[in-house]
Amino acid sequence: MTIETDVLIIGGGVAGSAMACNLTGKGYKVTLLEKSDKPQDTARGDHIQPYVCDILNQWGVLNSFFEAGAKKRSGSLWFDESGKFLMDANVSKLDIPQPFFMFINHEEISDVLINYAESDENFTLFRPIISCRHQETDDNKSLFKLVLKDKTTHTISTKLIVAADGIASNMAKQFEIEREAFRYDRALAVLFSNEYQADSENNLRTYLTDRGIVTMIPRAKGGCKIGLTIDRSEVKEWKKMGPDDHRKFIGSLVNQYKDLQMVSAGIYPPSMIMAKNWTKDNMVLIGDACHGLHPGRSQGMNTTIKCIDQLITLLPEPENITQKTVIKSLETYQAQMRNKINHLLHSNHQMGLSMDRFDKEQKLKEIHKYIELEKNQKKGVTYRMNSAGYGINH
Repeated sequence: MTIETDVLIIGGGVAGSAMACNLTGKGYKVTLLEKSDKPQDTARGDHIQPYVCDILNQWGVLNSFFEAGAKKRSGSLWFDESGKFLMDANVSKLDIPQPFFMFINHEEISDVLINYAESDENFTLFRPIISCRHQETDDNKSLFKLVLKDKTTHTISTKLIVAADGIASNMAKQFEIEREAFRYDRALAVLFSNEYQADSENNLRTYLTDRGIVTMIPRAKGGCKIGLTIDRSEVKEWKKMGPDDHRKFIGSLVNQYKDLQMVSAGIYPPSMIMAKNWTKDNMVLIGDACHGLHPGRSQGMNTTIKCIDQLITLLPEPENITQKTVIKSLETYQAQMRNKINHLLHSNHQMGLSMDRFDKEQKLKEIHKYIELEKNQKKGVTYRMNSAGYGINH
């Protein structure tokens, strides 16, 4: 059986599902393939910037997130390790359309986006699948061989290929896209606490300590996620630690949490992935397949949605979609969006390096910075606007 589609999306994580969501109701025939039918990792990024909330509102899907249990938070509070207040990075008073961050468990983000896409009769989802391999591309189409879990095979014919298959991207390998990788020295450790009580504005609370930041990140169903960095040499020992060991460890860094019960959620050795080219002929890489970012500031998911929003405005209309028009659109997309976010990708990398080097001296510099941002209204507003996601657009 041959399936004719305009857009083939490979990968059903946040990037792939967001692409499908934004194509909803626009007249394209869209097919999305996802290997796994298991929930995604709940410990991964779950906070969406105000700028991206406005994008989701323009797509028509923002309210669907709140119906699924998403919550709002006003911003972030910064402290030193003793709990001394440094800065309130509140975005609720900024003159922006959606003056809040939205948060919902990571595994539910793709579900909301795909559920929205399924309202379009031109959308088809295959999940789970065994494999999808590119067979050939000519002047009119690209052909893929799809093998489903029950061993049924299909041929998919498409005009546009969207590779959203993550850091390990098989599509990048199949299309011989060269990608640079950088391995950071420190790993991101994540803990969960059901006992944690967020404040009335669901603020994220970050503490500056001699060995790095400790962040208390509210979760939509209560409690919090605790994020910190540890040396890669500590990973083996960290995995052996039990809940009481983790509680004591966090308490030694931020004393006010010495009695907070918590459990380990995972350890994530971060790497940066950068594709030298985002596109090749009628194929485009999006999300982590294109630019895998350090997770320390939850910029990956937000950057991906910004890119998708730009990409779809450049696609040819459904009645004009051909190999030739797709290739031209993708060339324009790479030239425009790469230029827009290059400094964001660079600053994310510098932040990752800074987290690797964080020590007492760096802590004191950061403390001074946040005290100054709290005092200086103009600098404080600029910081809050950047935090809200407006840095690459203004």
